[in-house]
Amino acid sequence: MISKARLAGLGTPIWVGVAGVVVTLVAARSLALVGAVVVAAVTAVMIVATAVAEALRRLLARMRRTPLRSRGLELADFEAPARVPRLLMRPRGGPLVDVVLAVPSVAVLGWLLWRDHRSGLRLRAVDAISTAVRRFEPDVILYFAGNPEEVYQLRMWFAPVDRLGVRALVVLRSDAVMDELTDSPFPVVSSTYNGLIASLPLPKRVVTLFVTHSGNNLSMLRRPETVCVFVGHGESDKPDSSNPYARVYDEVWVAGPLGRRRYAEAAVGVRDDVIREVGRPQFVPPDTPPPKPPVIVYAPTWEGWGDDPHHSSLPHLGVRLVDALLANPGVTVRYRPHPLTGRRHPDVRRAHEAIVKRVGRVPDDEPIERTMAGAAAMVLDVSSVIAEYLAYDRPYAVADTRGMGRRTHTRRFPSTGGGFLLGPDLSGLDAFVVAATGGRDSTTAKRRALLHDALGDPATSQDRFAAAVGRLRRG
Repeated sequence: MISKARLAGLGTPIWVGVAGVVVTLVAARSLALVGAVVVAAVTAVMIVATAVAEALRRLLARMRRTPLRSRGLELADFEAPARVPRLLMRPRGGPLVDVVLAVPSVAVLGWLLWRDHRSGLRLRAVDAISTAVRRFEPDVILYFAGNPEEVYQLRMWFAPVDRLGVRALVVLRSDAVMDELTDSPFPVVSSTYNGLIASLPLPKRVVTLFVTHSGNNLSMLRRPETVCVFVGHGESDKPDSSNPYARVYDEVWVAGPLGRRRYAEAAVGVRDDVIREVGRPQFVPPDTPPPKPPVIVYAPTWEGWGDDPHHSSLPHLGVRLVDALLANPGVTVRYRPHPLTGRRHPDVRRAHEAIVKRVGRVPDDEPIERTMAGAAAMVLDVSSVIAEYLAYDRPYAVADTRGMGRRTHTRRFPSTGGGFLLGPDLSGLDAFVVAATGGRDSTTAKRRALLHDALGDPATSQDRFAAAVGRLRRG
């Protein structure tokens, strides 16, 4: 019985209510007073009603969160049910208000549940959204199966796809991401069910751009109508930029020759003939110099999903680095951590919090290109930000927390070869600060050579991206 109630969404609230009833009645009986029994009975009714109301709220919320959701599509004559009054769903004023509203809430919520069930709300929503997708006939799909914290990986492709001037559709695999993503310039559909994604009515040929690897990509990868392309969310010398999972796509798009070599050297089975160099259409270098006085941005990566203790420089030299930069008169220091910083390791979180106390932080919702445009120089970890910052032709430094030295470090992480290298003792920092403040820069020639290796010509990135999409759309 308990298990069935829980499956129906009635588990915890009902059983808490039942427990309250039992305790109250036992107490009233022991008092052997008529008045106490009446009070106990009323209390019991209110406890049960409150528990049932909470259970009905959960059921109603689940019923109205349909298996297939959409935003920005024309749904013809389908009308979603009117919102339930906030007072019924989220009583304000604490437990007392909830108890007072318990009995009427049960009546209203029960009627709404019965009405939604009788109307076949969930099936009607799926049919209406599927029909809307068929009518929309997307040319390009942006597919994202990540978490809300990773939605920046999707957003970075909005502008390049928008500039294509085609019908684009965003397909998500998470209700939480759907709730988070309210700023999409394109219609959005979302479902946690593989079967619904696998049966979406699509045109005979559609280009699907995948921004991250995920097991949930399979439901779209199996579609014969789709030409599947992995575009990623930035390139770096991390293993993710040469992941063997990339073998499942029809094509893999990289920014420049360096990205192509990564797959060849990793020997993970990605054929060279499926790789296309399309640049980084997200980033257009500014025509104006960075503001003065100079701003140096420290943008470390997070600790990663693996067990590499040197994935992020934060716990090794982050606080010392910021203090050393602040010691230079006339230099402004800004801190832009990765959105996931400190999620896995306490030492990373402690260093992060110490730096925030010193200089604050750039908000997660500030676009990375705005941060880079305002930086005279950046201190970075091995990450995709290096390749993106190369387009600005300004000094950068990379933390060598392992103490590998320039030759070994550059061989292992080629994208760092155009910058200054900071050792575990912050050696190299003085020369970097000189370059960042307009003095001698010994890395200029190497940085510009690396730019073309990593990105090709940044000025042609959008054109190359558009040409690649157009070629696949035409077949």
